[in-house]
Amino acid sequence: MKKTIILLSAALAFIACNKETPVKESASGISKIVFNVDINRADDTKGVKAGWENGDKVYVFFQGLVGDNKYAVFTYNGTSWDKNANDITAKDIFDAKVDYGDRLTAICVPYGDQPTFSPSGDSFTMTNKVQTFYLSASTTYSTGIVEESTIEIGASLKMKAPDNLIQICVQGTGGKPASGNEFVLTVNNVKPFTVEEIVPGSPVSCTTGTVNFPLPALLTYVNKDPGYYFWGILDNASAGAIDYNFQLVQQNVEKKYAVSSRSKKVSGKELTGSAAIKLTGLTNNGNFVSLGYADGPLWATGNIDKTTSKIVDPLEAGEYFRYGKTTPYSSSEENYTGEEDPLSTSADVAYSVNTAWRIPTRAQFDALASNTTTAWKTGWTDIGTTKGGRLITSKVNGISLFFAAAGFYESGTLYVEGGSGLYWSSTPCDSSDAYLLVIDSDNIVTNVDDRYEGFSVRPVQN
Repeated sequence: MKKTIILLSAALAFIACNKETPVKESASGISKIVFNVDINRADDTKGVKAGWENGDKVYVFFQGLVGDNKYAVFTYNGTSWDKNANDITAKDIFDAKVDYGDRLTAICVPYGDQPTFSPSGDSFTMTNKVQTFYLSASTTYSTGIVEESTIEIGASLKMKAPDNLIQICVQGTGGKPASGNEFVLTVNNVKPFTVEEIVPGSPVSCTTGTVNFPLPALLTYVNKDPGYYFWGILDNASAGAIDYNFQLVQQNVEKKYAVSSRSKKVSGKELTGSAAIKLTGLTNNGNFVSLGYADGPLWATGNIDKTTSKIVDPLEAGEYFRYGKTTPYSSSEENYTGEEDPLSTSADVAYSVNTAWRIPTRAQFDALASNTTTAWKTGWTDIGTTKGGRLITSKVNGISLFFAAAGFYESGTLYVEGGSGLYWSSTPCDSSDAYLLVIDSDNIVTNVDDRYEGFSVRPVQN
């Protein structure tokens, strides 16, 4: 650790003593800062950061400085620490007339994050929030004039990870997500946190998200251990050894809807201790994701295309089907009159494509509506003229699905104006009608309609 301290200080200059000479009011021509800063780690037993990694940044914030340059940034390059050119100057410190008893605050941000800060009075608001891992410290420091043109900063930073911080490494993910996508992770009893504000002399202001909202990924190597890393806060530290359900979700970077997922259940695991949680051998769920609510199925990310036996891209319509028919819509077909609840497998188009799939029941559509929030989106698809659809987001784990307003067939005519999407359930109303999910610019609701019409199908895995 002493080597790390020396490397950090050597980015500017290094003095191996802690002088406490007050600033001279008459000093002039200040042009140089000497950092004599001792950084102590207090996280050795938490397993969240066993050593500095290439690209780690330490931000040191000074109380009493004015303007934009109120902090120094040190970046670890793998062997030593580099200091940003555009941060504090010796003149900034001298003009602020800092003296004994003043304080500084520091945070460590992992490789991959590049936060920026907007000064407000004596504090900093994050203009782009840090949503992953950090170590923080707040301490007194002393300043003094070493020589006429040099100010020395002396401080001892005792950096400590947030309480109940955990680190999760997902290994063997098969490389990077597909182009234009990213990985996020959902875990029960774990919530993300965001660094919101830095107030010199006070703890780092940090807010925590709702339980299970997805944790953003950081592709890196920690202690030469490759994988996707996630950091979060245990929601209930007293839970101890419980069953955890991990879900690695590939989602669209821009629009934030799910594309695919992999999952793993870890029974009786306690997310504390000296080692990171390492996940290997995840089950590939393909184009299906969990929205995290009790007894919910895995939902497909797109509609069925029977011709290709695939789940289509969420922004595409897929094919249309009559209720109880396993072939794409045809106006010449006769109505299916069976009233079994739910549909028999022989009349379920999802099952005909893949025996693990089913058309959702009315109850599953009702549960989807009650456990999610929705937002109408236009300009997302090439379906119809208004090109709309609904982004449906879980209240439990924050994962989103997109339901395109794909229109419908009636009497042999396709009506596609991007204003509504109609999705069959497997629940009959009577021999001529069945229940369906309706999404439009106003709402998401279950309804009843004639079986002879051609609607979309969004399958589930139970």
